[in-house]
Amino acid sequence: MPVVNTTSGNLRAYKKGIRRKVENLVIDSITEVELMATGDAPSFVSVDKKFTKGGLTGEVGVFGNNEMAAYIEFGTGLSASQILAPYPSWVKNIAMEFYINGQGTLKGKPYLFNNFLVIQERFIKKLNTIINGRVNDN
Repeated sequence: MPVVNTTSGNLRAYKKGIRRKVENLVIDSITEVELMATGDAPSFVSVDKKFTKGGLTGEVGVFGNNEMAAYIEFGTGLSASQILAPYPSWVKNIAMEFYINGQGTLKGKPYLFNNFLVIQERFIKKLNTIINGRVNDN
């Protein structure tokens, strides 16, 4: 009786399944950030999304050269200091790219990074579930 090697075929199918689940998670997460940010942003700020690498990576934000979007997100002067206080250092570093003199008076209205951080936490939990094999096939 011949021996049939089904292991390599099973591994390829498993890899494709995991990739599909991760792609769907990225797409769903980026879309959720986009919707939440759009709902929180002033009407004149256009939040958009794009995907690359077949859906394995995604970006959401205000694309193009629009510094005003950052000032609206973080505010200026005292408002920026208060808004940025609870954020991780990588967000503060992004905000500092727009720092001029710390004397501004524009009150910020967070819409993007606050929502990203909420979804990022969920994304990490769901990704770990996928990686550890505790996900139903959908």
